[in-house]
Amino acid sequence: MLDAQIIKRKGSELDLAVKHLEILSSQSDILVFDRGYPSHWLIGLLMKENYKFCFRLSTAWKDAVELVKSNNSDIDFTLKRRSNRDLSKIREYDIPLEIKGLRLVCIELSSGEKEVLLTNLTNRKNFTLNDLKQLYHMRWSVEEGFKSFKKSLHLEQFTGKTTIAIKQDFYAKVFMLNLSSMIRTQAINSNIKSTKNRKYKQQANKTQSLAKLKDFFLDIIYSSTPKVFITKLIEILSKRLEIIRPGRSFKRPDTSIRRRHKGLTSKGI
Repeated sequence: MLDAQIIKRKGSELDLAVKHLEILSSQSDILVFDRGYPSHWLIGLLMKENYKFCFRLSTAWKDAVELVKSNNSDIDFTLKRRSNRDLSKIREYDIPLEIKGLRLVCIELSSGEKEVLLTNLTNRKNFTLNDLKQLYHMRWSVEEGFKSFKKSLHLEQFTGKTTIAIKQDFYAKVFMLNLSSMIRTQAINSNIKSTKNRKYKQQANKTQSLAKLKDFFLDIIYSSTPKVFITKLIEILSKRLEIIRPGRSFKRPDTSIRRRHKGLTSKGI
């Protein structure tokens, strides 16, 4: 996790996205956004700052729906202001009412569902439809990161109700997630040897990595010889691997009924 921020519940993830730009580079980074982020002012700001990006559009975008219904799967696109909803942001960042130099593509998934992507990667030789499909698919690791953050580390459960207590819990869990990821990917996955007798490759189990790191965390942080405990942790996790099954997909459950504000609950990290 490169950057993590927590603000009031009434805050906007689009405003947080702008803050994240401070640690990114327009020269080396390609930004990938899901369906909650597309907006005229954010797209215009990224164009203004020379960032390369790829947004997935929801069916609320009429242009996206028309593209899905048409026979054109890859067209040049000019974004025009759709409403006065974000007019204040457009004026704040001095965004033009028409944004040119965009590309709208429609990609059919293996499930039969069609996703519509909006991007400024307009060079079709360097970025084919398959390249854009793989690019957006790389965002799935972000979804998996939030899954670990919420379910394994219990992000929404805090040990206190004050602002400082919530921030302490939040950033402590970010640190735990990053430390677990480094141990799992750099110390374990990089050393797993593939054998001919195995049908699938293997990797370290994410949940087990987080669970065992909690047991060793204080020893690693406060011991004068942390390498001893890290080595022991790696030895344990190396015996608890899981196989990688490429191409697996599952239908997402309907969680709309459960989408409600949760009260603060107390649980340790």
